[in-house]
Amino acid sequence: MKLVTKNIHYAIKSLLYFAQRPAKVITVSELVKKLKMRRAFLRRILQALSKHKVLDSLRGSGGGFILNLSPEKIRIIDIVTIFRNEANVIGCLLEKGICPQPDKCLLMRKLTNIEFQLNNTLSQLTIAKLLKSVSNQIRKDQICLKGGLNK
Repeated sequence: MKLVTKNIHYAIKSLLYFAQRPAKVITVSELVKKLKMRRAFLRRILQALSKHKVLDSLRGSGGGFILNLSPEKIRIIDIVTIFRNEANVIGCLLEKGICPQPDKCLLMRKLTNIEFQLNNTLSQLTIAKLLKSVSNQIRKDQICLKGGLNK
């Protein structure tokens, strides 16, 4: 099972766009154009983020969406949970009834430990940290590109 679904991917992509413009009301049309997403799909994502108080929805003329939380407070684990209803991705790989003692299963102990570490990492990762990482990477790529062109 995939941890990052299309909904989660597009939600994070949208939130990174919002985080670059924290006090700006952004329309669905602007996001569709800039992020090249389907309007209906994007609206559902934004409505879910609004329902969970990550975004505020503003109606009427000049309406759109705006960040309700600072990028530092938007944890990736929370975004995953909004769209998956839970962050857990590991369940018993064996059919019910095959494993007589799932509590003592070495495989499940290992997978549960991996899931714990994954959830811990996603709890510490925020939109602000992702944005900083992306911004740093863009700057590095631009520096490399300029260096290559100047030679």
